[in-house]
Amino acid sequence: MIKGSGCVMAIGGNEDKRGSRSSLLATFVRRAGGDAARIVIIPSASVEPVRRAAQYTRLFRRLGAQCVITVHTERGATPDELLLIENATGIFVTGGDQLQLMQHLRRTGAAASIVNAVRNGAVYAGTSAGAAAVSQRMLYGHTLENGHEVVKFAEGLGLVPGVIVDQHFSQRQRLPRLTHAVETYGLVGVGIDENTATIWEGGTTVTVCGAGGVTLVQPGRDDVHVATSGETLPL
Repeated sequence: MIKGSGCVMAIGGNEDKRGSRSSLLATFVRRAGGDAARIVIIPSASVEPVRRAAQYTRLFRRLGAQCVITVHTERGATPDELLLIENATGIFVTGGDQLQLMQHLRRTGAAASIVNAVRNGAVYAGTSAGAAAVSQRMLYGHTLENGHEVVKFAEGLGLVPGVIVDQHFSQRQRLPRLTHAVETYGLVGVGIDENTATIWEGGTTVTVCGAGGVTLVQPGRDDVHVATSGETLPL
């Protein structure tokens, strides 16, 4: 169950950016209010935040949103900008480096503003790094040390309790690291393929949409469950 009455879309990265009305980005705009949406883009995970924000601004306007602004938390955030986040109907967080993203969000107070916005009914959509950040315990990478894979964790936004999210899942063969995360923390692992989203909304309704699959890894179980578009996840 998500924190609050809003909606959380975790997108596995590399989503369709052609402006199609059937795309995941179009779903986000519709859920955020369509032409009445107030969308805030946070591109702070990206190595090119200005270019990335401009790209999504064009896309969201093409999909019908009239009010689209960017808050560059990598530069800081004013009280007015934090208020814009809290009053947004849709918050979109781009891909990049999720550890860097969370450092900027916490340092500026934007993390709390995002949580408050979702609690009050906003739609949060994060792609790639923005998807990883929805869980409290956040996966952010892995390295090899003495011939063994070491998975790295940090604190995320905690918008969706009880799970840990990984992205680019099938494309980057991330089942072993997600399984390790599940075994380490006893959380339900949610591995999201590219151009695919898991959508959490009021109550315990969790659905899948998009082109790929979402893999569930449950603590204490050897099997995995893969859901595809239109299916409800057993969470």
